Amino acid sequence: MPPSLGSELIAAWAARRGLAFTARPDEAWFRRWEPYDTIAPPSAYLSSCTWTANPGHAVIAEPWYADGDAEPLERSLLGFAAHPALQRRASMRVGEHFLTRVAFIESAPPPRVVLDDALWDAHVTTFAASPREAAAAFHPRLRKLLARRGFQGHLELRSGGLVVHCAGLRPIPEHYDRLLGIVREIVNAAVGS
Repeated sequence: MPPSLGSELIAAWAARRGLAFTARPDEAWFRRWEPYDTIAPPSAYLSSCTWTANPGHAVIAEPWYADGDAEPLERSLLGFAAHPALQRRASMRVGEHFLTRVAFIESAPPPRVVLDDALWDAHVTTFAASPREAAAAFHPRLRKLLARRGFQGHLELRSGGLVVHCAGLRPIPEHYDRLLGIVREIVNAAVGS
């Protein structure tokens, strides 16, 4: 696999922000987040930047959706956050994106649920063990934040962390910065119920 285009720019941005940068991060760390409920697993993860806080941390990385030396058709970013106060499991997506999971070979898809929130249910596809679990995970404060941002993409909450994909963000410094801010906002809203 060729080095990720623009990784030197991401490394410079991370250094300016005081973040740890790894061009070829530890695959095992990312694979522990899989299988995703709504996101297809990439063939690799590249150019990860880590922001550490107390408690928890956030990691932004490029998921590589191509094999070998091939260039992916599209490039994107995933944000990960680990925080002990995140205890619910539910996922959601707004829109169909190139990385939307369509095959469920290793695990069954989670049940699709509704929250009895007309605006949310009309625009968001939500998955959880039950509507009650989804409503507790995507409580009103978090739903308002996502609506205010006009969120498009995927958000998966799970015990101890979350994964987020924002449609349209690419592996450039400005989008790494934007996704880091979005991840931090989502964590603050999710734990501040």
